[in-house]
Parts: sequence; structure tokens; C-alpha cells
Amino acid sequence: MRLLIYLKKPLAILYFSVSLYNLWTLQKVNVLFVETVFPGKYVIAVDHLPLTDRDKISWFNDNKKMLESRYFISMNNFNQITIMEAVGGIKNVNSHWVDDYYCFSCVESDFRCVDKNLQVNVERAQDGVSIFYIHTFGGIYVQAMDGGIKKSNYENYFDDLDDRLGESLNRLFFR
Repeated sequence: MRLLIYLKKPLAILYFSVSLYNLWTLQKVNVLFVETVFPGKYVIAVDHLPLTDRDKISWFNDNKKMLESRYFISMNNFNQITIMEAVGGIKNVNSHWVDDYYCFSCVESDFRCVDKNLQVNVERAQDGVSIFYIHTFGGIYVQAMDGGIKKSNYENYFDDLDDRLGESLNRLFFR
């Protein structure tokens, strides 16, 4: 009985946290603005994205047809798609902190700017592979043509570059 009293508060906090997570992930992601920077490069502003890396990638994959038909993003020929999250909502172009905002030139209203809150960059490699760069505590994910997704270790590539370069030079000069 005493154990139940001590566990009541942590269990309530856990239940509340899981409930909030479910509410956030079940909420529909709304696309606010889409802009073609130049052919093959697009910027998308959304009101929010799911919390996990897997859910962000799934959202993009699940909405490819909608982005292609409604916003004319060519999913076969894009080079880069940047997805931003409009955390504070849509801002006025005449506000004081314009450098902190990305303003969409395709919108004819003064309210056409969002915070430069990068969430996901999707790049397309020459072989058709999609690479997802998740900016918030995420990583780099590679999606093959068959749809399989693997987390890449590219983010650790430069960690030991000096050591590897030194070893290569030693082998070259001191055989």
C-alpha cells in the first residue's frame, strides 16, 4: 500500500506526458506556405511537425502526393526541400526582427514571414536516394529507392579526421 502512494505521483506525470505526446502527434500538420526558390529547391512552412525523427520522415513520405498536386513540387526532380516550423505563427514583414524570419515572396500579404526554425532538409542524391537532415537533436537518414530508411553515421565523419589524415600521411611517407 505504501509503495502505491510513492508511485502515484510519478505514474500521474508519466500518464500526463504520454497523453500530451499523443495529442501533439495526432494533431494534423498544416502547410502554411510553399515557395519555389529556384527549380528543384523548395521551402515549406508548416504550423508544427511530429516530435520524432521517424514521424517527421513519415509525414513527408505520406504527403508527397499532396505536395506534388497542390503545391507543384516535383518529387522526381527536386534537389532540396527545406521544411520550417512556424513556431510563433505567421509574422508581419514590417516587424523589427526581419533577419530572424524567412519571408515568402510568393505571398502578397504583409503577414508572410515565419521564424527561421529549420526542422528538416530533404536532399535528393544523383542515384535517386533521399537524404533527410533532421535539425532538432536528430541525425541524418538515408532512404533508398525501395523505401528502406537507415540512420547514417555521416555526422561522426569529421570527429577523427585529423587522426585518419595523419595515419594516411605516415603510410605514404614512412613505408
